[in-house]
Amino acid sequence: MARYLVGLDSGTTGIRSKIYDLEGNVMAQGYREYGCVFYKPGWIEQDINMMVDAMFDSLAEVVAKGRKAGVDPKEIASIGLSTQRILHMYVDKAGRVMRNGLGISWQDSRCEEEAEWMRGFGDEYTQITGLPVGTAWGSGKVKWVQKHEPETYERAAKVLTTQEYFLHQLGAKDGWFQDWSNASYFGLLDVEKMEFSDVLLKRFGISRDKLPDLVGSGWQVGTLDKYASERTGLPVGMPICTGGGDQQCAGIGSGVIHEGLCEVTFGTSGVSLAALDTPKHDPNRKVSLSAAAFPKKAWESEGLQMAAASSYRWFRDTIGQVCKMIEPITQMSPYQLLDKHAERAPVGSNGVIFQPYLAGSNCPNYDGTARGAFLGLSFKSDVASMARAVLEGVALEARSVLEAFYSFIDIKEIILSGGATHSKLWCQIQADVYNRPATMLREGECTVLGAAILGGVGAGVFGSVQEGVDRMVKKVSTYEPNPRNVPKYDELYGLFQNAYGSLAGGGFYKKLNRFTENG
Repeated sequence: MARYLVGLDSGTTGIRSKIYDLEGNVMAQGYREYGCVFYKPGWIEQDINMMVDAMFDSLAEVVAKGRKAGVDPKEIASIGLSTQRILHMYVDKAGRVMRNGLGISWQDSRCEEEAEWMRGFGDEYTQITGLPVGTAWGSGKVKWVQKHEPETYERAAKVLTTQEYFLHQLGAKDGWFQDWSNASYFGLLDVEKMEFSDVLLKRFGISRDKLPDLVGSGWQVGTLDKYASERTGLPVGMPICTGGGDQQCAGIGSGVIHEGLCEVTFGTSGVSLAALDTPKHDPNRKVSLSAAAFPKKAWESEGLQMAAASSYRWFRDTIGQVCKMIEPITQMSPYQLLDKHAERAPVGSNGVIFQPYLAGSNCPNYDGTARGAFLGLSFKSDVASMARAVLEGVALEARSVLEAFYSFIDIKEIILSGGATHSKLWCQIQADVYNRPATMLREGECTVLGAAILGGVGAGVFGSVQEGVDRMVKKVSTYEPNPRNVPKYDELYGLFQNAYGSLAGGGFYKKLNRFTENG
């Protein structure tokens, strides 16, 4: 009897798995952390084999904890996968990851030259893919590899993202299966037809046979094999199902499946996602039109921030590292302690603004050269001011994405998700900055829940995504905007926008980056 579902989310800095009952209650969870490899400024790669081991270890942990909670693995109906998008790898005929086992991250911005070449297409690229031209998408990175590592591209049997590679490792050996939502953000998909664009494949010189098989989300593509069973404790023959890109899965896990609903996620990246009932292009070409994580054709619009919660993590590990050192004394996590500091600073952080462009700026600026900064520092500035400035800066950048949505979508409700929802202060700051009520969910890690729901659809536990959402997604509270803070943040937002425009317009970022490149 099917009583449970497993969802797995492979993010940029770690992989999390959870067992849910069919009402969305978390029975157990497992987590493994991994990192990135930083070779040069703008170059960000990841060890794929390390990530696969982390996947197996995370699943083994959740199964072991589940047993202690009374979960019989034989009663788990399926596993669904949420994976970070765009991170891609080159695989040889034997299925081995080339380039010393390293994949190129979505955060990698080495393909600025290729992005400039893509801008020469005019509006054609965006009209086909739904994506504004930028350095994040896989298409430009493949073009870079073709130019700088031609032997890698020529020898590769397949160019894959993590979804299809992980599915294969779990037992889906009949093919390399990529769901539409992941394919959409790789940057070669005709977003309205849900098939790879022949026009773009020709322009980029990419062979169709090097790309994976396209399927919908919530499709069963295989069953767990003996090796994966031995590594995880899950039963042989358990259905393996496509989930989707992490943010599209978050859309499912937050219930954002009808137009008028919007979800803002702060994880490693920041993503604002608005559901669409029909495919709609942003007339200003600031936010994307992309495939939603559904078994059939469906769409959503997104704007991506390159560094959201990872900005706070960077602050924790550098300026705020003392908070890590004194954790045993305070019995508080470093983030809790930083929040306590940030609460002492007023709105506007005593005149300090943080630009969260630690990995460049995606939406709405699409500027891979942009870099992070604290502006307005003085002798009065302290850890409290800087910590709050980080929280405010990430929220201000998210507002610029929401403003793009408002130009063509009637947003009625904003739902918050991601690891940042553990911070009450950050949630309130968001409500104030957006000047909208911000809804909280019982399960804030919506990516994992969305993957589990899609696994349930693929295994036949739910007859539709809507049924899964109705059963498993629960709203619990709402943060209301503080009317005293809203006008202050309106003014701060104007300054935030002006700061980027002034620096970028004068060529500051490009000139500064020469120093990083030279040493």
